[in-house]
Amino acid sequence: MSLGASTCERDEVRPAGVVPARREGSAKPVEATNPNNLNLLRLIAAALVVFGHAFTFIGKTSPAVFGFPPGALGVYIFFSVSGFLVAQSWERDPHLVRYITRRSLRIFPALIVCVVATTFVLGPLFSSLGWKDYFRNAETWGYLRNIGLYIVYGLPGVFTENSFKCAVNGSLWTLPVEFAMYLLLPFSSLIARNRLYCAFLAVVWGAVAFFWARNTESMLVVYGTDVRQVFLCGMYFWIGALINRAGLQKFLGFRVAACALLMHFIVAPYPSLSSASNWLIIPILALSFGLKRAIPSVSKLLQNRDYSYGVYIYAFPVQQAIVCLYPQITLAPYLVSAGVLIFVCAFLSWHLVEKPFLALKPFGPSGS
Repeated sequence: MSLGASTCERDEVRPAGVVPARREGSAKPVEATNPNNLNLLRLIAAALVVFGHAFTFIGKTSPAVFGFPPGALGVYIFFSVSGFLVAQSWERDPHLVRYITRRSLRIFPALIVCVVATTFVLGPLFSSLGWKDYFRNAETWGYLRNIGLYIVYGLPGVFTENSFKCAVNGSLWTLPVEFAMYLLLPFSSLIARNRLYCAFLAVVWGAVAFFWARNTESMLVVYGTDVRQVFLCGMYFWIGALINRAGLQKFLGFRVAACALLMHFIVAPYPSLSSASNWLIIPILALSFGLKRAIPSVSKLLQNRDYSYGVYIYAFPVQQAIVCLYPQITLAPYLVSAGVLIFVCAFLSWHLVEKPFLALKPFGPSGS
């Protein structure tokens, strides 16, 4: 089961009245279209991760959603949407410094607050060590390496008696994978200057994922990250990016989504074929829903509010803390109590940290 959900590219915060410029022949920017379901889709993906982890934390078997563990499906949706939107952002303003700055402002401010709060508030409260021993322990300070995307899972004496032992925030593993995609995308764009080359790179990446990353049991760890996941999760990112690059989003809709869903069930009995076809099927399903006109009431509720990243980074420690306090808790009250606390954290994170820093994002000369 996947233990995380990726953060993904969010809609840019722009000065009022500014419509992003676009290159001749490129697809129409998402922000220039009618309100869509992307914020709702990302919130659903984050909820899938919360739901899937709930079973793991209380020692039960997770159900499958369309044949996937809920957490894994949430991860794949995040990466699919991320690839589409990040590629669109790069095409609008292919300036490397501004691009990296925008990506960093989306990821790091909220992550820093979460890691610091976890280390200095949650850790001492839940550690079996005394406060002095806790703060003298090198592992405590080592946990701060998460700020630099070097993922460390444990804090000394924290959650050692939980069913899922010692992991304080297992969801963070997808962040360095996501950021690796951010860094690779500009360079892939320099190599693949047309759609054919872009498709060729996706095929090469898929071959490595299919024949190596999917089949090998030995982890290849670089900077605390399993490189296999860069290829496996990265496939969803690249397919999302390719859909944008080829302008295929104009073909997405109910009929295409229905065909993709039918294909998923047809190939499901064949694991090898299914794992490869899902790299294409999940982005199609996700973007077919995400790019459609939003329900007015939902659009108004989530307009300029993206709580999914906050849900993602706070869900794991909140869920672990509840199980630590109430080890015999059953599923229904667990989901309700965790959901309320997680949403409070996400609400505060968005309004006090994420939104103010998103307003600092640099834009290109044309407002792109």
